[in-house]
Order: sequence, then structure tokens, then C-alpha cells
Amino acid sequence: METKEITKTIYIANDGKEFLTKEDCEKYETFVKETLSRIKYFCINCNPDLTETGYFQHKIYVAVFSEHYLYEDIAFEWALRKFGHLLGESVQGYGFQPRFSVSEISKEEYETCSPTEWGGFKLKSERIFLSPKYVDGFPENIDYMKEWGFK
Repeated sequence: METKEITKTIYIANDGKEFLTKEDCEKYETFVKETLSRIKYFCINCNPDLTETGYFQHKIYVAVFSEHYLYEDIAFEWALRKFGHLLGESVQGYGFQPRFSVSEISKEEYETCSPTEWGGFKLKSERIFLSPKYVDGFPENIDYMKEWGFK
């Protein structure tokens, strides 16, 4: 049996991630600064039960990348365009209620993408990425800038 003692230099990014080369570490830190720091996470609860409770039966987990900020507004605008209106008819046609709600969540909640539990069943949730550009590690991007006609 042979034993070797090896000394390596590692480069540690601001978030603790380790790299073997300085270039890889710098590239990663630039990616974090210019991209990952501009992503916020939200959950859109939607599809209310209109027969008994009015509770939302579905979740869409949303990551939003923006160079112009307004992250929650972008998630809300996407939901508004998807569902058509904020308010819709309520339980058994009586009155009205929101068709969806948007709330900020953590990156971990987005990655977990937990199902909605409804009537003893776990209903599959969706995970989407609203971004004018593709970012590795996220679902295929929905280019809201292009879809909404913004420059």
C-alpha cells in the first residue's frame, strides 16, 4: 500500500462553494452577483374549490429573474394574464372571491415544489421560471419580456 500526502489550494466563493481554480470561482461569483441575486421566489395558489370551501386546490411555484426588479409584480402580472381576472365567482355562485393569490417563498420551498393536499390526496404542483433568458438549473424559461412586448 502506498500513501501520499497531497496539498491542494481551493478557492472558496462568498457563499462557501469550493473550486479548484481561481477562474471557476470568479466565474461562479459573477454568476451569483449578476443572475442568482436577481431571482426571487413565489407561490401562486389557484383553482379555488367552488363547490364547498373556496380553498385553493393548486400551487404554481414561480422563480422570477428580473434586471428591473418588481419581482412580485411580474409574478402577479403573469398570474393575472393566465387566469384572466383576479376576482371570480365564489362558492356555489354566491358572491366573488380571488381566483389566485401570490406570496413570496424561499428558494428551498421552490425547489421542493410540495403538492397541495386536498381531500386526502396530494395534488401535483407546477414549477415555472419567468425570465427573459435561460438560466442553467431552472426549468425552461418563459420570456415574459417578449410575450408582453417589453424591450
